[in-house]
Amino acid sequence: MIVLTTAVTIAAQTDTASDLTSNQQADNKPVVQSALSQSDIAPGQAVTFRVTVLVPTWLSKPIEFPQFDSPNLSVKLPEKSTVSTSQTINGKTWSGVAREYQVVPLTPGTFQLPPSSLEVHYRSPQNDRDIVANVPLPAQTLTVTVPKGAEDLRPYIAARDLTLTQKIDGEPDKLRPGDSFSRKVTATIQGSTVMFIPLLQSQTHVDGLAAYPDTPKAVDHSDFRDNDTGKRTEKVTFVAEAPTRGELPAITLRWYDLDDGSIQTATVDALKIRVKGASVVRSFSLAQWLLVLALVGLALWLAKRWLPAFAQRVRTRYLDYREASGQEVLARLRKAAKKRDYTSALVAAVELEHTQDYITSDIPAALLALGRARYGDTAATETDMHLWQRFELAIDAYAAQRSASTRKKDLPPLNPHHQV
Repeated sequence: MIVLTTAVTIAAQTDTASDLTSNQQADNKPVVQSALSQSDIAPGQAVTFRVTVLVPTWLSKPIEFPQFDSPNLSVKLPEKSTVSTSQTINGKTWSGVAREYQVVPLTPGTFQLPPSSLEVHYRSPQNDRDIVANVPLPAQTLTVTVPKGAEDLRPYIAARDLTLTQKIDGEPDKLRPGDSFSRKVTATIQGSTVMFIPLLQSQTHVDGLAAYPDTPKAVDHSDFRDNDTGKRTEKVTFVAEAPTRGELPAITLRWYDLDDGSIQTATVDALKIRVKGASVVRSFSLAQWLLVLALVGLALWLAKRWLPAFAQRVRTRYLDYREASGQEVLARLRKAAKKRDYTSALVAAVELEHTQDYITSDIPAALLALGRARYGDTAATETDMHLWQRFELAIDAYAAQRSASTRKKDLPPLNPHHQV
């Protein structure tokens, strides 16, 4: 196919005026040449579709080539797909550009690269003006049939070459529970696309091993001037969980050789697996499971019987503690101050009147000021907002004083001494 592609390229560059109509030669109109390197091929076989555009002078603007899209037909641009070219026509050099498409049919059938047109901008031979011409690009038909002898291939793969390699990191036959190893398998295909290569490591189950596959990597490298190749790489990491002996199976691909028409086989060897030692996770016996279930049931029964009473006792003790420490009264004072409820504030303050630290605090004075503002001769237009703020500050100061006093009682003296 490479030889045929080269021949087509050379022929396109050395065509003479005999390939052109007399009108094209006389009118100096752009010339479009197109051809497939092969028209009857097998599924998966890559061919070249070459389009050449020639003008009598030079192109003044790059040509926008069409994009071909058809079901079950892969059409891509290989590396360096567009190049400059020239031909001698009637003793004169015509210049232009050539583009190559990589075409790979994925299934049997008849495919067509539909007709289109190219807008060509080039310099006029008579003056310095640019000329714009729309030149038709005729359709191309591709007939694809499965070669004889390859009808039973499952999956069907046709290529010029196909190899399988594997790389093992670790020692799969010398494992202990908790150890790991990885198996990396690479398939390399030439003369076709990597899309034909199926999942390579589909059978990874071995008792006592856990499999963790990476995301497969598949890439095509296409350049019809060199070898077009594709690679699919799959890596799976295996972790030993329990003592076992087994085997990861060999991987085999049967494929049709496009060069000699034969069925070939690519394969990598199987892997022996051996794990020694105690299991990482020991399985419970039936008696152990029954004991665990009995203990869980007993715990649930005890929780249902005793937990509500225990929770109520804890709540009661907590409320008693808040009441004794004055925290409950302080909470009611803060709530009354927030709601600007003078009556509730007085009721809460009554419970603190028997304590010395309350009498010496700023709360009584703040309440007296609020009462004078509410029931005295204060003008109705005056606001008591600042008095409520003063009341809130007095509550905060009182709470801080009680907290400091409590800490002093709880801490032992720094320098203890004994009286003689």
